[in-house]
Amino acid sequence: MAIEVDPLSAESAERGQRAGQAAGGRLLTARGLRTRAALVAAAKQVFEEIPFPESRITDITARAGVASGTFYTYFDSKEEIFREVAAGVLDEMSAAPRRDPDNTDGDLIRDIEYASRQYFLVCVRNPGIVRSIEQVAPGDKEVMAARRSTVIQNVKRAERWIKRLQDAGICDDIDPWTTAMALHTMNVRLAYDHLLPHGEEAEADVDMLARAVTRIWARTVGLEKVDP
Repeated sequence: MAIEVDPLSAESAERGQRAGQAAGGRLLTARGLRTRAALVAAAKQVFEEIPFPESRITDITARAGVASGTFYTYFDSKEEIFREVAAGVLDEMSAAPRRDPDNTDGDLIRDIEYASRQYFLVCVRNPGIVRSIEQVAPGDKEVMAARRSTVIQNVKRAERWIKRLQDAGICDDIDPWTTAMALHTMNVRLAYDHLLPHGEEAEADVDMLARAVTRIWARTVGLEKVDP
């Protein structure tokens, strides 16, 4: 029997393996693991504050409190450490809770709003990195692949949800895949284009945006009827 492997889980496992290695694949000591983790944590702070093209390796090493040359013991380039930071944020997006723990009545519309809000909050917590992912991805195959994997995983999750609604007789015969793709892409683009600050402040509020997209999701899948 063939075993189906979750691509995101496989990628996370591979990243975990790399996290225990120095540049070139050499296994790290406990001290080396701490230094590498400090560099990744510092890089996340730097990329959050400084756009990727303008950031420097020395910004990262200074924040981590290590010598500049130490960086190359663990990473080959600024691009390599950014890929790891970006992957962590993308994983956080995929792991955002989908069900409101206080929704004891099982209100599906309430869960949509909760899930949308949690996704938006991940973006709000990491605005600089999310913007850099969008900027870097077109020219970096690994960042593009990680971003694409996250999108596809979320679309597949929404597709399965729509199919369950159809099986329950709630949703009509819309195409689950393309509908899921359209709905998820709406959330992604709204977050990037209107929720993240591109100037002094964001154009939209998380709660207001979550409520707005919830009505669109609910009406699309038949959870909220529109009177003719």
